[in-house]
Amino acid sequence: MSSQHISLSHSDAQSRAQDMNEQTQLSPTVLLLQGTKSRWHDRLIEGALIISMALYYLIGNGNYKPHLGFLASLHPLFALPFFILFLCLCWYRLPFAVALLPLTLPYYLLQKTVVGHANFSLVEITLWLCLAIASIQWLLQRKKWRFHVSWSIMRERSGPFLWAAGIFCLFALLSISQAYQPSNAERAVREEVIGPLLYLLLVLICLRTRQDLLRLLSALFGTGLFIVILGIIQYFFFKNSIGPDASNLQRITTVYGSANNIALLIDYTLPIGIAFILGSVSWRARLLVGLLCLPFLFVLLQSDSRGGALVAIPVASLFVLAFSIRNRKVLLFGSLACAIIGIGVVSLYHDRIYQSIVTGHESQHTINNVVVNQSTAAKRLYLWESAWHMIQDSPWLGYGMDNWLCHYSNDWTNECLYTKYQQEHHPATIVNGLYQPGPTHPKIPAYWIIIDPQTGAFTGLSDEPNLSHPHNIFLHVWVSIGVFGLCAFVAVLILFYWLFARLLWYLNRTETSERSYLRWATIAVGGAMVAGLVQGQVDSAFLEQDLSFCFWTLVASLLLVRLLAGMPWRVLISNASN
Repeated sequence: MSSQHISLSHSDAQSRAQDMNEQTQLSPTVLLLQGTKSRWHDRLIEGALIISMALYYLIGNGNYKPHLGFLASLHPLFALPFFILFLCLCWYRLPFAVALLPLTLPYYLLQKTVVGHANFSLVEITLWLCLAIASIQWLLQRKKWRFHVSWSIMRERSGPFLWAAGIFCLFALLSISQAYQPSNAERAVREEVIGPLLYLLLVLICLRTRQDLLRLLSALFGTGLFIVILGIIQYFFFKNSIGPDASNLQRITTVYGSANNIALLIDYTLPIGIAFILGSVSWRARLLVGLLCLPFLFVLLQSDSRGGALVAIPVASLFVLAFSIRNRKVLLFGSLACAIIGIGVVSLYHDRIYQSIVTGHESQHTINNVVVNQSTAAKRLYLWESAWHMIQDSPWLGYGMDNWLCHYSNDWTNECLYTKYQQEHHPATIVNGLYQPGPTHPKIPAYWIIIDPQTGAFTGLSDEPNLSHPHNIFLHVWVSIGVFGLCAFVAVLILFYWLFARLLWYLNRTETSERSYLRWATIAVGGAMVAGLVQGQVDSAFLEQDLSFCFWTLVASLLLVRLLAGMPWRVLISNASN
């Protein structure tokens, strides 16, 4: 195994060998009892970690007051015992806390006041506590710390991803210098770049076993499941609390501001369950996960996200199915059958498909007493054109993260340009159905396209003057961080699927007891990334706090699979025949 350069510390390897020697001296009955006791003990620790952090976050948090009542009204000091309990449990089982962190992702809009006026999201609080515990343990134990790794081992674990992620982070920091609102850019870099990358490093340092990987992927699937359950509750019991969106549709939002955010989270989580169903595991486990996947589909349909329901999840499902089939003949004939069925469906129902995708979401506007319908699909074309015009004026370093809105519109409702006082005392007027903003901001132009310069048609962009992104993952990165940040992001994606392909090739040719498990995990991670990228062509699937953590968690999971498989990096450039 030494020729494969498996990155385990010497002390870690010694402890594992000692545990194996001790276990071989015990009878099967004793081992079974110990294993059962250990599993229940682990579940207890996991549950205590989740409950203690949840109660600390909810108690005294006024952002939840309309829904939680007495918990939010309690004095914040009542949350202190749960904070201390979480710290103790985190000290006792740091890998558990690190692996369960994805459960905290969706709640970044509902922050908690920690000290004074400093507000932080649940994921940030959990991440920084884990980092603090890890740092203190390392300072006290140094090389005796069970998770201690040298810089050379850390470089070996991350491989070429270290350089791509480092360049991405560097240009995200440099883009702050171009920001019209530096405070927005600094906050976004902290929440969407530095935090997720620190978590990536924490995963590579603290997670080393198959159970750690399973716990990490289960937490990612579980966070989607919990949001789905909240969506079902909102749909059946609090539907009257759902307001109409820009297309005048009532769509479930749960803890988010938009139903599309739910669909994007489902993109990163549901394929994990689909891959598990198709994996080589017991039928009882697959049946359970299959039942848990059904609520995802219901909420995805109720979110009315065309990109997720009609494209992203179907494409990811086909991706997972194709790589789960080991027999080449079955795969070939199955692909041909799917292609024939797909062509037939498109031929018979192309009008309905076009109407569902292109004209399914429409906004109504009155211009010169004439009602005009505008498709959201058509709006995106003008939105992308606006982004391209912005890129042409600042291609190298972009405009800074979370600064798109400052340059997009000059409407009086633009929170990036005008204060609430200005918005209240200088309201926008409407002439011939079009917004007439106040004085153009003296420093920057507005790039939104209100009227098509070629046809003179109304574009519909003025209905949403506070759009925070260009609805395309690559344009969003380019506008925010610049061309070098975009190149680094593309490099991460290329490395991800290069490693994905070589891992499957390596696992097919390596005899190991965990091969089927690692193959399932690889396909699950790859399918989740496919879904996010597909919907990312028409939405923001990366530069949001929860989605950025999802993205880098998938990267970390694939790197952890490589570590567990013992695949050396040289396999990436070796010929398939070797």
